[in-house]
Parts: sequence; structure tokens; C-alpha cells
Amino acid sequence: MLKPHCSVSFGLLSRGGHMSLMLPGYNQPVGKLAYDSVELGRKMSITEGLGKGTYGVSRAVTTQHLLSVISLANTLMSMTNATFIGDHMKKGPTRPPRPGTPEMAKAKAPPSTSSPAAQGQIKQGWSQLAAMHCVMLPDLLGLDKFRPPLLEMLARRWQDRCLEVREAAQALLLAELRRIEQAGRKETIDAWAPYLPQYIDSVISPGVTTEAIQPGSASPDSLGTEAKVQEEEHDLVDDDITAGCLSGLPQMKKISTSYEERRKQATAIVLLGVIGAEFGAEIEPPKLLTRPRSSSQIPEGFGLTSGGSNYSLARHTCKALTFLLLQPPSPKLPAHSTIRRTAIDLIGRGFTVWEPYMDVSAVLMGLLELCADAEKQLANITMGLPLSPAADSARSARHALSLIATARPPAFITTIAKEVHRHTALAANTQSQQNIHTTTLARAKGEILRVIEILIEKMPTDVVDLLVEVMDIIMYCLEGSLVKKKGLQECFPAICRFYMVSYYERSHRIAVGARHGSVALYDIRTGKCQTIHGHKGPITAVAFAPDGRYLATYSNSDSHLCFWQMNTSLLGSIGMLNSAPQLRCIKTYQVPPVQPASPGSHNALRLARLIWTSNRNVILMAHDGKEHRFMV
Repeated sequence: MLKPHCSVSFGLLSRGGHMSLMLPGYNQPVGKLAYDSVELGRKMSITEGLGKGTYGVSRAVTTQHLLSVISLANTLMSMTNATFIGDHMKKGPTRPPRPGTPEMAKAKAPPSTSSPAAQGQIKQGWSQLAAMHCVMLPDLLGLDKFRPPLLEMLARRWQDRCLEVREAAQALLLAELRRIEQAGRKETIDAWAPYLPQYIDSVISPGVTTEAIQPGSASPDSLGTEAKVQEEEHDLVDDDITAGCLSGLPQMKKISTSYEERRKQATAIVLLGVIGAEFGAEIEPPKLLTRPRSSSQIPEGFGLTSGGSNYSLARHTCKALTFLLLQPPSPKLPAHSTIRRTAIDLIGRGFTVWEPYMDVSAVLMGLLELCADAEKQLANITMGLPLSPAADSARSARHALSLIATARPPAFITTIAKEVHRHTALAANTQSQQNIHTTTLARAKGEILRVIEILIEKMPTDVVDLLVEVMDIIMYCLEGSLVKKKGLQECFPAICRFYMVSYYERSHRIAVGARHGSVALYDIRTGKCQTIHGHKGPITAVAFAPDGRYLATYSNSDSHLCFWQMNTSLLGSIGMLNSAPQLRCIKTYQVPPVQPASPGSHNALRLARLIWTSNRNVILMAHDGKEHRFMV
């Protein structure tokens, strides 16, 4: 940006309407008369202006200014022609030569700033400006000229309604937590852990309302230096980050429910949630209590879940986050409040830390409930305007689901598969047919398929390990009539990339090879599944014959190729499995094992595939092009 000739003074309004401002906004050189050096005094070096005029005033001013600069830089970086210098910014255009003059032929168009190279340089400049203010400024100025930003102010902007301010606050907070290193993060935990609500492990007893239970927190003794900060930062906490989040929570002790206490408790949840999610594996237990305790009672921090330790701080933080997610909407805690959205974001970011202490099924169902109508809500947004609260919650929940699924694919797949089986069993009950289509799982089918597609693209090995469970989920989410009409390849092409999945259109059957050597056979018409066992290791490839009479299965682990005869009569349909066996192995071949091109799980997924050349002939095509031909 263009450097001003003199420094600009910044200040923040207090609650009483007063402003602390450093005047004058420039420093006159020592030893020179003012009237001889007014202009020299007004011109300051970058470090002098930044250090004494902006970032050396107070931590609150630093926080506000850095948020403004970084959010503006990120905004300008996403725009076209966002530069203060260039030909298109000149006051007046050059007068074109008259037609017919010699200069007309020689005139050339000025270099355009819309070229990709120029746009890349402009965007790189804004990116460097944001990086300088976010990461490099403390080292550039030194702590004698730089007052570091306040962590609590950044925490309260973690989920700001303005996306640019939100991204700036998150980047600043994470950069500051890295800068203060492990010792500083431990001090932060020790300072804010007393304000973390201590949740009861058991659920609230029936008949006891949340309004009757007062919030609890440790005694707020560490006010100290915060008195001045509160005067400076009041304008940054006027959102709903504290909206009812702590006035009705089940806790162990009774305290005053003042705004300050609720704000500190909300800030503690956010700060400890961020530290736990980003740095959870390194934090040592904080010393919360002064009285001696036995080793079994010492509160633990966010350490790895090993060694038989308690890790109560991680557990309590997790309980606070899950409570804010799952608590039904109320006047004290609206459905789309900032603190609820913050909890959603931190659950997704730190799922690997919180997983041992949470009900994964309840959390996933809560997130799916919020983003069940995400497509409808996000489709109505207007570019350049803030998201609506409902759309913002849906966006955050969708992102959290993606983070959880990619961080722990087995946990996501098995949990959703269990919910699908439970939902299917519930659907079989005629008494529950009325409400079966209004459940969270039924309304979030599209969102579940979106996450499954992400897993197939990014983590195919984890999907193959639980391929039958994944197919159970897909079969539930896809409409059977649509699959019969268009086929599996068109309805959900991502799953067809695996060689251990095959679909036969005429009979509407899907064969899926599992890791433990079995093959699951789905009938779309009846919605039922049959499992056959024929191999001693993971299935490498399956394929239906062109006429559907045979199914070929191959396992590179036991080096066997099996042919199964399909009973295509009406009595042999999957709906009559109990009365008429449908499949029988008619032939088995011993096949030389196929070696992967290079070590790696991704190469093992595409070792070989089965290609039918006729109704009775099949080729086993290895990854290196070698062919093995077999006949039924």
C-alpha cells in the first residue's frame, strides 16, 4: 500500500464513550527546531511509524489494526485489478491521435493490468502484505516496539459474521499461538482453564430443566491486567458469542451469571478449543488448584490418550463443545448463534483430540441436521454480502463433516453405517412409517453422499477397507428407482472406480468384494443383500458376465479366481434366498500372484481387473498389461 507521509493515530472507544488517542501523530527530531524541520518531522520511517504510531500503543489497538489490515489484504487479493498503482488508476486518459496522422500507426495499447502475469503479481503483493502483518511483524519490529495481539479478542472473532474478518482472526490467533511457543500456550491454558465450565458426566435428570441449574466456574481471581483490556475491547464482543451459551448449562458450582462471567466462560471454551484442536498433543496438564491432590485426581491437559492418564481438560473442553452443538435451540442459545458455530468449527478441527470423549454418532447426527438443507441455503446467498445465520451454520457444519471424515474415515463410515442399519430396522416397523422420511438421516442423504465422494477421492484405501459398509450407505442414500433407470455408473460414478465393485443392469444387482474375502451381492429391486464366502484374503476384482449368468471374483492374496453361477430364475431371486440357494461356485483357478508396481496402498487397489470378452471367457488384466485368460 501507499505509505503515508505522517503517521496515523489509532484508538478504541471505551464503554463510556471516551477514546485514548496518542497526539500528535508524529515525532519531531530531537535537537532541531520545529519551524526548520516540520516536513522532516512528519516523515517517518516504516519501523518508527509502525512501532510508535500503531503497534506500540496497546495490545487492543494492535489486534484491531492487524485484523483490519489482514482482512482488507485478503479481500483485495480476491479481487481483479486491486492495485493503487498502474495505468488504469491515472487521473486522465491519454488523448488518442487524430485519424490519418502518422502517430496513429505507431500508437500502441498500454500494457494491460488484466493479463494473467500482472494479476498474479498484484495478488502476490497482497498475499505478502497479509503474511507480513500476520507472521513477520513481531520479528521485524521487536517486542519493544510491538505490542502483541490479545488472544481473547481474536478468540471472540473466531467465527465473525464477516468471512474476511473471520479468516483474519483465525490466521492471527494461530500465528500468535505458534509465536508464543509451548511455554506461552501453557500460560494461556493456566489463565483460562479456571473459566472452563465443568460439565457433569451424566445427562440431566428427567424433570430438571436447564434453567434451574446454575452455571459453574472457578473463582475469577485472575482479573489483574484484564481490567484495562476490557475498556479497550468492548466493541469487539457485541456479537452473540455469549448468547445464552453458559447461563443454563449443567455444572457443579453456583456463581453469578453476569455478562462478564459468561463472556469469560465463552472465551475460555474457544481458546482451549483452539489450543486443543491445533496443539493438543503437546500441552501439559495445567495447575488449576493449589491444594494437593492425589495422582489419580490431577487434572490432565490435551495429551495423547496413552499411559492411562486422565486428561480431564480435553474431556471437559470436548463436553463444552458437544453441548453447544447438541443443545436444542432456545432463547438463551439460538440455533445459529456464533458460539454454536464456533463449537461446530472446533469439533471438526480437533476431532482426533475430542473423539475419545464424545458420542460420535450424536455429533455426526447433529452436524447432519444443520447441513441437511445446505444446498438450498447456500444457493440463495448473494456475492459480497454476509451469509445468513442459517447458511453460515450449514457451511460450518458441512466443513466440519468433511474434516471429521478425512481425519477418521473408519469412525465416520462405521458410525453412519450403524445409523443406516438402525434406520432401516426402524423403517421395517409399520408404526414408524409416518415419520421415517423426516428424520435427519433421510433428509441428509445428499450430504452423506458428498462426504463419501470426498473420501473415495482422497482416501480410497480407507474406503476399500470398509467397502461393504460404504455400499450399505450408498444404497440407502440413492433412490432405487433412479438406479434402476440410469444405472450405478451414472447415479454415483465415484464408487465404480474400484475394481472390486461391479453392476449388472439387467438384473439390477451389485457385487462388492470385501477385505475379509467375502462378496456382498445387492439386489436393488428388493433392497436386500446376500454375502458369499469364497476367498481367504481381500477381494481384488469382481465382474459380472455380459449375460449375467456368472460372476467372476479374484483375490490376489490367495491367488484364486472363482466363477459363481447366478440363478436368474424368479425362485432364485434374492427375495427367496431362504428357500432357494442362488449362488454356487462352479470353478476355481490358481493364478500366479501379481506384484504391485511399487510399494504403497494406492497401487494395491489397482493390481488387476476382470474383463469379460464373451459370456464364458474372461481376461485377468494385471496393472503391467499382462493377461491371463480363463473360460467357465
